[in-house]
Amino acid sequence: MTVTTVPAAHTAPTVPAPHAAPTVPAAHAVAPPPARALTGTGLAALLVAFLPVNMTFGSVNLLEPAITADLGVTVSGGQLVLSAYTTAFAATLVVAGRLGDRFGRRRLLSAGVAAFGVASALAALAPNLVTLVVLRAVLGVAAGLFTPQVLSTIQSTAPEKLRSLGVTLFAAVGGIATVAGQLLAGGVSQAAGDHWGWRLVQVFTGVIGAAALLALRTVPESRSTAPLALDLRGAALLGTGLLLVVVPLTLGTSAGGPAPVLAMLATGGVLLAAFARSQRAAERRGELPVVPPSVLRTPAVRQGLIMTLLFFTGYGAFLYEFSALAQGAFGVDAWGTVVLLLGFGAAFVVTALALPAVERRTGRWTMTGAAIGQAAVLLLLVLTVHGSHGHTPWALQPLLIVLGVTQALMYGPVLRTVLSRTPTWAAGVAGGLFTTLQQLGLGLGVALLGGLFHAVADAAADGPAAALPRGFAAAVTAQAVLALAFAFLASRIARAGSPDTV
Repeated sequence: MTVTTVPAAHTAPTVPAPHAAPTVPAAHAVAPPPARALTGTGLAALLVAFLPVNMTFGSVNLLEPAITADLGVTVSGGQLVLSAYTTAFAATLVVAGRLGDRFGRRRLLSAGVAAFGVASALAALAPNLVTLVVLRAVLGVAAGLFTPQVLSTIQSTAPEKLRSLGVTLFAAVGGIATVAGQLLAGGVSQAAGDHWGWRLVQVFTGVIGAAALLALRTVPESRSTAPLALDLRGAALLGTGLLLVVVPLTLGTSAGGPAPVLAMLATGGVLLAAFARSQRAAERRGELPVVPPSVLRTPAVRQGLIMTLLFFTGYGAFLYEFSALAQGAFGVDAWGTVVLLLGFGAAFVVTALALPAVERRTGRWTMTGAAIGQAAVLLLLVLTVHGSHGHTPWALQPLLIVLGVTQALMYGPVLRTVLSRTPTWAAGVAGGLFTTLQQLGLGLGVALLGGLFHAVADAAADGPAAALPRGFAAAVTAQAVLALAFAFLASRIARAGSPDTV
């Protein structure tokens, strides 16, 4: 479900007033060689290159129990494997789009896809947790490098009709890839077993990257005529601050007790505060920092970004918790978990494709109603899991299908809310912020709500069949609260009223 959006033109208006949209100096303008038009074959190559991004999240999320068992590590170690990818991805996205604008999008795309393929293959050989976590972080950096280039290339080089089709397919591929990753993980692990299964999945995602790399010669090179400043200092402060917050939240007391955890959190907080100050100072100088404060001053944009974080925190946590519940309490294997989640994934994809027709009926209240519906479905899931006593997981299927529908009705409109309320000159910035918060939310969901899930389950002493449903109930109830917070913010945007938010 990764979405990155870039503006049609990167130049910002010259406004002398303080805190206004920063100016792109004419001295930085670079006239690139004329790019050839993107063809259908080139579009297919771009979409194949994008596939492994969400496939690796969906597959490893499902295989986390097998990874922890194979490497002999704790649950928090398995959570770190997941968070290392999403957090490094989020930290890289903030500057990757500008790197492509400056040095060439196909060049960055090729470098990122190649690094992703190599890191995937090496991850399959990881002998211990530390090596795997490092390689997962490298995967996140690689994915962050090439993901913004996919849509940037479509928008800058495709003819009008192909551009519209490409954007639609790009959005659909994000959801399809998550489901495909789960299918791949379930099928391979069933055939090869836990030890070889998760390793072979890494190889397969690397092979997809290699295939895409060979086809990228059909993609035209392109770059911006006015590349923006990179703001490497701001990107470094943001990336390091995020890592120092997410890692201790993921590891908890297994990091060596409360003192190291608090020290890392405090350091991360200081760095993020320094990042905020640096962004304000850069904008006062007339520069365009990675997170322009002037963009965040628009209420709908600010609220939409908070809603993005709330949504993906719940989404990432739910996939993690349900996989652990199904395999630990219901006694199904990885493939059985995939089958249980198929209705959820299919409902999400179908609803996302039908969203324009749905919104013509529901209007600007689509997100609010969907979020309230999601909260209700999550609470019904809690009651059904407790009532099943681990013996009738198929009773969850209707609720999972409805959950997929509500999530699709929240996801698409919140993206459009962020982008439609953003000044034209900052459309690319807003798209990058959306994707960054998406990946950060996925990591925080596993770290925070996944941690709550295991903490409650571990406190129970009556076996996995009873303990895991209790952990699931606690975490999913917290997700219902997040959905209600989402609904509150969505209602404020709806009351403000604008055709752009419909």
